[in-house]
Amino acid sequence: MIFAIDPGSEKTGTALVNEDGTLFKKKIIPTDTLEDVVDRIMSVYNPRAVVMGNGTHHQELKQRVEQALLKSGSSLKVSLVNEKYTTEMGKRLYWKENRPHGWNRLLPAGMRTIPVPVDDYVAWIIGCIFLGCIKAESINHKKTR
Repeated sequence: MIFAIDPGSEKTGTALVNEDGTLFKKKIIPTDTLEDVVDRIMSVYNPRAVVMGNGTHHQELKQRVEQALLKSGSSLKVSLVNEKYTTEMGKRLYWKENRPHGWNRLLPAGMRTIPVPVDDYVAWIIGCIFLGCIKAESINHKKTR
């Protein structure tokens, strides 16, 4: 199992990802509770790796997570993952799991707004990128063609 983190200044996406890339659990947490969450995840699930996107605030949060890992008795280090295009991928994954209904299904995909943050989906994708299950090119973004 992989513990994946999408770092943010106020909120942080977290996900526990199985070795085959399937999601075990995901959640968005307040960033100031990250150390407590790391401690809980390590004591309950003992993942084999901790991975983090290399985006917003990753340097500060990487240090905080590694200190929390040491405090919990783990020798794991945080592996950084290129999170280019992961927000777009997270939005697509959100819509795949939460099909629009009512009048929203009539709107073109580009005009729909997502009613919740997708940081937890992005964390899941970061875990999948680390595992090699997906690549940024998987979203067929115009910049990857």
